[in-house]
Amino acid sequence: MASMVGNISNIFAEAADERVSDWFLMSSFWPNIALVVTYLALVYKILPEFMKNRKPFDLTEIIQIYNFGQILACCIIIYWMLTSGWIQGDYSLGCQPMDYSSKDPKAISLLQSMQWLYFLKITELLETMFFVLRKKFNQVTTLHVYHHVSTMIVAWTTCKYIGGPMPSIHIMMNCFIHALMYTYYYLASKGPEWQKCINPWKPWLTIAQMIQFTLMLIHLLPPLLTECSINTSYLVYEAFYMPNIMFLYYMFYKFYKRAYRKNRLSKKVE
Repeated sequence: MASMVGNISNIFAEAADERVSDWFLMSSFWPNIALVVTYLALVYKILPEFMKNRKPFDLTEIIQIYNFGQILACCIIIYWMLTSGWIQGDYSLGCQPMDYSSKDPKAISLLQSMQWLYFLKITELLETMFFVLRKKFNQVTTLHVYHHVSTMIVAWTTCKYIGGPMPSIHIMMNCFIHALMYTYYYLASKGPEWQKCINPWKPWLTIAQMIQFTLMLIHLLPPLLTECSINTSYLVYEAFYMPNIMFLYYMFYKFYKRAYRKNRLSKKVE
């Protein structure tokens, strides 16, 4: 058993991008396990127990700062990636094989932006804790928790194994959608008047997420269906990544149906 685990560990070590091997939190997967275990313990056990006999905390100002910070961070990462080879014309939207040996400053800069995306995904775990501290337990859904955990792990895996131009397209799409989403949250936190103005746009955030997942799946297909010289690491990544996107799409569609379509139908009946 120990030898099998060792062999699997060696396979993953050999597939990794050596350029990030000594970067902070990039050398091992164990920090991710520690983060996920701590996160789940906090949101399902420790914080609910802590809040049991307490009133909900008023975190309005903290959440506003958090949302504004997320908007800013998403915009910075998009700009960082665009200026790391995209606007210079070094990359294309189609097949772009990985080059683990490249020491080109733009290629390293692109990798660094992916590491910072991973850090950003770690900070997003705070959202669930805000829900619990405000006693919004109904918002700690399976979709919410799975989405945050899976995106953090995907961000780490991307930087560790396939940090190149092809996944950066997905990252920029994701950051754009998240910038819109956090803008909505920021405005909603400004009070009832703002909420009344922007509430009609709320369903469109979920639709935008689903459009994003569809575009991601479309972009993942050409390397599998055409003669694209992608390495084994990317193929393995896609084997796990594609089902994850499909599952998220399904979960978001279920949420959209339950939260918005039923409400619309009930209003028509009234």
